[in-house]
Amino acid sequence: MNQIKSVLIVDDHPIIVVAMKSLIESRMPKWQLMSAASRADALRACDESAPSLAIIDLMLPDGNGMDLIREILRKAPECKVLVFSMQCELRYGPRVFREGAKGYLMKGEKISRLFDAIQLIEDGKTYCSENLREVMMQHWTQRPNVVATCDSLSTREFQIFRMLGQGQTSKEIGSSLSISPKTVESHRENMKKKLSCNTSNELVLRARDWLHLDEGDAAVL
Repeated sequence: MNQIKSVLIVDDHPIIVVAMKSLIESRMPKWQLMSAASRADALRACDESAPSLAIIDLMLPDGNGMDLIREILRKAPECKVLVFSMQCELRYGPRVFREGAKGYLMKGEKISRLFDAIQLIEDGKTYCSENLREVMMQHWTQRPNVVATCDSLSTREFQIFRMLGQGQTSKEIGSSLSISPKTVESHRENMKKKLSCNTSNELVLRARDWLHLDEGDAAVL
């Protein structure tokens, strides 16, 4: 088992970064600490010095954390990723673990929980709240009877789904993702089939509802 020796903190909120560094330094003063405020900075840091652990926010100024999970693991396969985010764990947690993360911690938790998560991950285990663990277990055991869930979407489809929920048009989505509007429309058609939506308007409404789900209902569409 690879022990943690260096930590990359990816967050664009300076106060959060300072708090995390202070906690980690107080417990593990020999660990090398790095920080990045954007996806681009994080990838440069991985090129310069592959971290043992990356603690990342899901919402970054130049991209989303789920893309960054894959990119970090591609550059540093031995790196362990812990998501530390304000985003609803029940909505994003299952997909984060599917992308290869080893933990999900909400920023609303006590900062001391951060080190609890780090210790579990260093021991080769995963970290998430009991609530998220229960929801994922229910989701997995019920999956054979579930016709359409957000988990059925590919990574690209999931990106587009979220952007539809935010009210973006196919043209705007295509521009943001550097793909053609025609490609976006193709993805929309695939999503309609997977989510059993009869019309594009129904798909958009589904995406909007998903973004505003209560936490207790967020894991399953």
